[in-house]
Amino acid sequence: MNRNPGTLPGNLRAKKILLIGTLGAGKTTIALDLAKRTGYSYISIDECRIQYSDSTIPGEESAWWHFLAACAEPAPGILEFSGGGPHVHEVREALLDSGLPVSIIWLDLPHETCIERASLRQKYVPAPFPWGPIDISVQAIYSSIERAWDTVWCAEPRFHTMRMRFQGSTPYPELFAKVAAALFTGMAGENPYPEEP
Repeated sequence: MNRNPGTLPGNLRAKKILLIGTLGAGKTTIALDLAKRTGYSYISIDECRIQYSDSTIPGEESAWWHFLAACAEPAPGILEFSGGGPHVHEVREALLDSGLPVSIIWLDLPHETCIERASLRQKYVPAPFPWGPIDISVQAIYSSIERAWDTVWCAEPRFHTMRMRFQGSTPYPELFAKVAAALFTGMAGENPYPEEP
């Protein structure tokens, strides 16, 4: 994959950026590139699981405690988790507790693309529960995000939310450029790239 996303504006306003999406949507790749180019810290629930969990329920609770603490910290950051599931309200409240502006981007790609990418994933992430087949997990997580999108993320007027739909064939530099433009030039008005035809 060609990952040459270019540069971002030098006059960044401190904020929290939360990337959400189902397995294989590209959250980690984009989040790491955003962190590198903004100088913001990066944290994901999966990184917290790797660092603080041991595949037990207490380990999962510890991972979530650390992730929520990062969400609430009054410092800019790039954050990543699915955007659905049982912790959405806690994440929302922690982001509000940070006191910073919050931008949330839902990376919405075709399920076939996400399934293909997630099938190639080799990183082990400890969890106290077994994952189901990837095709079922991608759909289940997507449905959970859909339920939370209007009722949790978009319902908070202090959040700047953008659902960005991309085709599976969108080259990475173009996808990154659209996300960066939405984050750093779309703050004053509507997202300039809400979805790709």
